[in-house]
Amino acid sequence: MALGQSTDGNEHGRIELLNADRGEYDDRIAPGAQRLKGNVRFKHQNAIMRCDSAYLYQDQQVRAFGHVSIDQGDTLHVQADRALYNGNVRTARLEGNVLMRNSDMELTTPSLDHDLRNHRAVYTSGGRIVSRTGNDVLTSDQGTYLTNTRRFIFSRNVILSHPERTITGDTMHYVTSSGIAEFFGPTVISQEKLTIHTQRGQYDTRQERARFTRRSLIEDEGRTLEGDSLHYDRKSGQGLAWGHVVVTDTASDMVVRGDHGRYNEITERAVITGHAELELWMGEDTLFLHGDTLFTTPDSAGKRVQAHRRVRFFRSDMQGTCDTLIFSERDSLIRLFHDPVLWSGSDQITGDHIRIALRNGKADKLYVEKNAFLVSEVDSIHYDQVTGTDMTGFFSDDGLRSLLVEGNARTVYFAEEVKDGKEEIMGVNRADCSRIRVALKEGKVDTVTFLDRPDAILYPLEKVPPEELRMKGSEWRSDERPTDRASIF
Repeated sequence: MALGQSTDGNEHGRIELLNADRGEYDDRIAPGAQRLKGNVRFKHQNAIMRCDSAYLYQDQQVRAFGHVSIDQGDTLHVQADRALYNGNVRTARLEGNVLMRNSDMELTTPSLDHDLRNHRAVYTSGGRIVSRTGNDVLTSDQGTYLTNTRRFIFSRNVILSHPERTITGDTMHYVTSSGIAEFFGPTVISQEKLTIHTQRGQYDTRQERARFTRRSLIEDEGRTLEGDSLHYDRKSGQGLAWGHVVVTDTASDMVVRGDHGRYNEITERAVITGHAELELWMGEDTLFLHGDTLFTTPDSAGKRVQAHRRVRFFRSDMQGTCDTLIFSERDSLIRLFHDPVLWSGSDQITGDHIRIALRNGKADKLYVEKNAFLVSEVDSIHYDQVTGTDMTGFFSDDGLRSLLVEGNARTVYFAEEVKDGKEEIMGVNRADCSRIRVALKEGKVDTVTFLDRPDAILYPLEKVPPEELRMKGSEWRSDERPTDRASIF
């Protein structure tokens, strides 16, 4: 039986009844409505509705029951147990086992408000979306689907699940055609050993690339990369950060800060530039280091840190400058290259290459190779000086305690004596010897021991030749010395 009904004056046109096996009027059940049963089909605009039975009202509403479905064009299909369709505004309220699908997604929910005119569907009682192309499953308490742009807007308890990742948040947009998820609010992305925390940004679930525009954090087994903006490519393992960048490695007891940073989770290599600072926890003390560029890479037994150009570092018992510094956890060595200068107490040490061996987080031994030079401040105009080819130093808890100088060793040593309760310089010991041992006390030269036959002379202070007071290379460079953490910059 084919029936029809017109709606004069309705801007959306008439609801057209295409088919029903039976039709009747029963004002006791539905006053003013035509009751239709069996293979019922309606058409309105570009939508086709099917159901087992329905009431068609004069005011252009349809109440449908049993195997209800609405097909809009060739792409969007909705089905439910029952529905109320308003032809005047082209909206449908669907209830009971609601399913909406198109070529790339499937939505299930207890109830759905479908606005066919404005291409919008809304659920408020929880929903589950399966992306057919991306293998993503999304759930949320509330959601809106923009059918034209294929964009979902999720809120409250949002979870995006995938065999390789899980994304949880409060507000998320998801485009089913592209697989791109956008975040608005606190969001956590978890995959394998990696976790990402962000406030705002987007993640391409198919290309596995992320862009975050608010403070975000990437965690990777005890290592973190944090910045005001972050980009991350999972396939290459590359993470890029801008603005107040912080790289933390709890296993290696270090933090690296800067303006810009790169970290690769596959190679575990990090590069920091722009006000770059390394904070290295060493026992009960901390080393603060600055260089134009800082690199951290994995070593055979820990981390390797490299600092390049204008390197300066500060620790309470030791400070230094150089152009290149390398620290290796494998051998616990700090290496200084290219015009290195090291200060400890009132001692200044220079050479072509300086190595500092650490033990239990503290300086243990010092190696100065080629053109080794120690300058120690006695007072504002007098300086003890020791030079040789190589120099080996030994540290105690109070700083540098002794030095062994080898190869063409030379010294200018100001001998002091106590007079009237006050230490005064009484002479200058000028000596050449192949090997010299220097003992230091409270950061000053205490004794000098000549291990081979020395060529030495002791001058009274008032008779020492001026040229014997300062050896070549004994420049005192205290103005370059970092005095606190801030001064490394």
